[in-house]
Amino acid sequence: MTYTGNISKDILWSIIIMSVFILPNLSWMVRVSITLAVLVITLYQVQLTITSDYLEYKIKLFKFTIYRKLLTPDKIKKIKFGRIGWSTKNAVVKVRRGFNFSVAQFYSTQLIAELEEFALENNIEVQKTKDYLLLEKYYSHN
Repeated sequence: MTYTGNISKDILWSIIIMSVFILPNLSWMVRVSITLAVLVITLYQVQLTITSDYLEYKIKLFKFTIYRKLLTPDKIKKIKFGRIGWSTKNAVVKVRRGFNFSVAQFYSTQLIAELEEFALENNIEVQKTKDYLLLEKYYSHN
């Protein structure tokens, strides 16, 4: 299954508010650079495809893929499950060579469950933090 994620809108609003106060005091070249950087940050998209054999992680800008990583189970060290904030589950895929990536920007509990299932099927080490175990315990009773 393929999941798509974007940058958090809270981060976007904080960048816009900060730029309103900072931009008027800077030269036009710096203002243009900051505006372009904010545009790129807001327009990128992340995709994660999970199959029984591999994970495919892509970063896209518009329709163009700027980063693509195909991860077979032997390239993954472990998947670490944790939490962000009060009740948001997260997973970080730790890779043997390359960049580790988080799935926080997908905002999907189904994705977390599929990642755990993928790890168990392919004998990948699973690490769960105490906070994550508390979330599992709380949500399994409701």
